[in-house]
Amino acid sequence: MNQKTVILAVSGLCLLALGGIWLVLDRKNSAPPAAEAGTSAPNNAAHERAMLEQQLAKKPGHAPILLRLAQLSIAQNQFEDARRKLEQLLRSEPGHVEARLELGRVCYELNDMACATKETESILATNPDNPDALYNLGAIHANAGRMDQARQYWKKAVQSAASSDSGKKARAGLQKIGG
Repeated sequence: MNQKTVILAVSGLCLLALGGIWLVLDRKNSAPPAAEAGTSAPNNAAHERAMLEQQLAKKPGHAPILLRLAQLSIAQNQFEDARRKLEQLLRSEPGHVEARLELGRVCYELNDMACATKETESILATNPDNPDALYNLGAIHANAGRMDQARQYWKKAVQSAASSDSGKKARAGLQKIGG
């Protein structure tokens, strides 16, 4: 090797080492401060919600932000707030399947079975083999005591995606009700 090649190789190694040191120092400087003695750590969900609300103010109607805000509300059993966020999202993106599924679940939690059924069935209108919608409709019917309808939906969920979470839950539901 000539002297020029050695100098370039050493320079490259030095730059790599400096880059690694910079990353380590940058991570230390950007880490959240440790909680002081006697104080609790900040509420991550509240912080996330505040950040998302700020982003939503800049991008009203932004589907991923609205969906995440709805999920945070669901996690805190704030179903009315989740419903409003999901309905807002669906006004701008009516074909958003995940939001429609969540809205069906939220309506169910709010004991609005007509809404839960309507929202979930609307998914099947465009995707008749959606295992999540099929499972959810089966659960709605089973919880209402309509076991024949529950069996129909759960059998179809198993047929459409037996190895998915919804397919597995549908199979378990069928075993419970004798299907």
